[in-house]
Amino acid sequence: MPARKTLRIVALGVGVVLLGLGAAAWSLWPEVEEIPEELEAIEAEVSIPNLELPAQGPMEAVRLGDLQGKKVVLLIEGRESMSGGEGKLIHRAMHRWQMPEDVVVYSVGDAPAGAVVMRSKIEREFVGPMRAEMRWPIYIDYGGALTTAFNLPKGHLGLVVLDEQGEVAMRHAGDLDEAALAELGTLLGAKEPEPGPPAPAFSVGGLDDAGCRERDCVLVFLDRKVARSEIPGLEDGGFEGDMQESFEQIAKPSVRLARLLTADWGPDERAKIGGVVIGEADGWEVEGWPLVAPDAEGAAEARAAFEVGEEAGMVVLADGGRVSMAERGLIPFWKMMLAADILGVEPKEYGEGKGKGEDEGD
Repeated sequence: MPARKTLRIVALGVGVVLLGLGAAAWSLWPEVEEIPEELEAIEAEVSIPNLELPAQGPMEAVRLGDLQGKKVVLLIEGRESMSGGEGKLIHRAMHRWQMPEDVVVYSVGDAPAGAVVMRSKIEREFVGPMRAEMRWPIYIDYGGALTTAFNLPKGHLGLVVLDEQGEVAMRHAGDLDEAALAELGTLLGAKEPEPGPPAPAFSVGGLDDAGCRERDCVLVFLDRKVARSEIPGLEDGGFEGDMQESFEQIAKPSVRLARLLTADWGPDERAKIGGVVIGEADGWEVEGWPLVAPDAEGAAEARAAFEVGEEAGMVVLADGGRVSMAERGLIPFWKMMLAADILGVEPKEYGEGKGKGEDEGD
């Protein structure tokens, strides 16, 4: 079904291109190569300073030689990372880490040369809308020039780090284990975020600040009533539309939050967390999490305590009741991925099926 194409958006960056273009695009991608035990050396004739990310959409061209004086991270997304979840640990770390100012990061989609004929469609309908959703700038490398230049196996996540002199400081293909991830963090001077402040006093829907010191909690605030028919990815009465129409739906802050809870975070994952939804729902619910009306006891006080106002928003309490995340308005995908990481939630992957939204409605 058309709406099903949105199921993986929250889990991917440039990989959304493949989902939107469908089987025709997949036929253009070369076979995935095996990752060797040791990467082959970069060819001597390759001039790294002259390698370039070409201008596309609103993004200016980037010549790697012009970035000397900075540490440069290239996350090159191949077929396996776009479709199979390869590189989950590094993606989570790159969303979570606090980076020094001299570190620049680019997310690069490795695409076959033949896909360039769909360049305008890719930019307009898929990559363009994703730019505001991801932490790092997105480019598409038609023809895989960077994969070839850095001698990386085709089809996999490729990681390249250049030091301040423009020399290769790290090169890796595929998933990173914990040791390699620690090496990367040290190389970049990355730091884990500092613990947030203790949660203010609140009590709403059976949750309070004392209880959330004992378990992780999530408070979700809706800015309007959300009907089941508005939520992409739900069975039996959820929104049905093409990729672009589904993007437009989840650009509505409260619809995006409702979709996250009903279609992306499964019941078993949510059961680990104390949660409450403050707002109005029509035809859907979140199993185990009470739905609290906007005028119910404690609702307005919770909004005031977390300074949410009348907007949509999400507050994540972790690490003994500390405010690990407090977002208002339209929450970008990368911060939703960060919330899942903080809470230890594994969002559903594309292909696992639509969410049921628990309440099938009358």
